[in-house]
Amino acid sequence: MNNKKTNLSLNKRTGNMYEFVTHTWNPIKGICYHQCRYCYMRYLLKEPYLRQPVLVEGEFSRNLNEAEVLFVGSSIDIFAKDIPDEWIMRVLDHCASFNEDKPEGGHIVFLLQSKNPARILQFAHHPIMAHAVVATTLETNRYDSNIMGNSPKILDRASAMEQIADMGIYTMVTAEPLIDFDLDEFVNIIRRCYPRRVNIGKNSAKDYRVPEPDPQKVHDLVTSLRAFTRVEIKKNASIWFE
Repeated sequence: MNNKKTNLSLNKRTGNMYEFVTHTWNPIKGICYHQCRYCYMRYLLKEPYLRQPVLVEGEFSRNLNEAEVLFVGSSIDIFAKDIPDEWIMRVLDHCASFNEDKPEGGHIVFLLQSKNPARILQFAHHPIMAHAVVATTLETNRYDSNIMGNSPKILDRASAMEQIADMGIYTMVTAEPLIDFDLDEFVNIIRRCYPRRVNIGKNSAKDYRVPEPDPQKVHDLVTSLRAFTRVEIKKNASIWFE
């Protein structure tokens, strides 16, 4: 069991976060390589995190045992291409150490979300994956670099998630912000990820708009997805269902 000094509390989940997440932990902070135009974190960064990612040593003193479901890297994509392998390995090793010797059913669940799930494949045999949820964002089937910045292509994300799911790892898809899509193609892309859960969310950026589907299209999407997986409608998307 982890016996490192853990004198700092974790941050509890707040705001428009997943309801099932109890806490968040951000041992890597800073500007995200992907630079999605709708990302709220672009406007919250302060020194010394404005120019590059930083591994924050003090974060390794937090007590991960406070969490039931811990979102690791909620403020930056820790699997983006500019994050060093050794940083990722240190984070994963640290997480896994808190689950050592715990009884079945008493483990911390770690949410690992990335728009670059191909990078997660490099670490797919790590012990953390036995108690992890691996998620990716699929905003639409229509890739647009003007909105998605440096993020990998939609089909590349789906291909990596398919491989991760084939390894027996719990997979999840987040369609947030949901951007206008082609129904059949989008459903088929999501299906490839074998998600046990799909989250539908609306764009929450106040100063940047994305092309959104009309409510009927969203209803059709949810109906199609519920034929093969669980669908959760986030609070910010409830306006589509009023």
